[in-house]
Amino acid sequence: MNKVQITLFTILGLAIAVLFYLQFSSAGKKSPANSSSKAPASSNSSAPLKVAYIDLDSIREQYEYFKLKNKELENEKVRIESEIENGLKKLESDRNTFAGRGASITQEEMEKFQYEFQNRYQALGQRRETLLNQHLANQNKALDDIQKRINDFLKEYNKTAGYHFIFSTGEGNLTLYHKDSTFDITADVVKGLNDIYKKEK
Repeated sequence: MNKVQITLFTILGLAIAVLFYLQFSSAGKKSPANSSSKAPASSNSSAPLKVAYIDLDSIREQYEYFKLKNKELENEKVRIESEIENGLKKLESDRNTFAGRGASITQEEMEKFQYEFQNRYQALGQRRETLLNQHLANQNKALDDIQKRINDFLKEYNKTAGYHFIFSTGEGNLTLYHKDSTFDITADVVKGLNDIYKKEK
């Protein structure tokens, strides 16, 4: 996902959060005379909307488990770069040693060396790609683990906090961690969009 898409999703998410707040906080202030419209699906919707957020940048800096996993991933990347760099140095050393023989190198030896050198170089490139793919998989696994830990904690935390929505903020990141289905208007939106589409057809 590029930066433009991330920015658009962030703006959209913030706009939705603001609309939720304006819609449901004003709905709770209506007088009984104006409340003849369709009743909410749950008694929770009559209460003031409670929204909270967590700062992911602060979590990255202060959550000890996150810092541990991040350090492990950094060390893994250093090991990968070191292995590949050492492999390239060995190739260069072998090439210089071979070239140092000068005029004593036969045409057959030259062709054989070039063939083996190219194969070793390609194998090193494949090794690098394999290690980086594994590193990416480990990174995703660590992030999923951290995400689950945050989700599990917020689930317990919200049993007493009672927030309707819990968002996360961070550079280029907006995530909804908890949602109260009382405020789910998806069915109305889908119906409205389909009605408009049918008219356009």
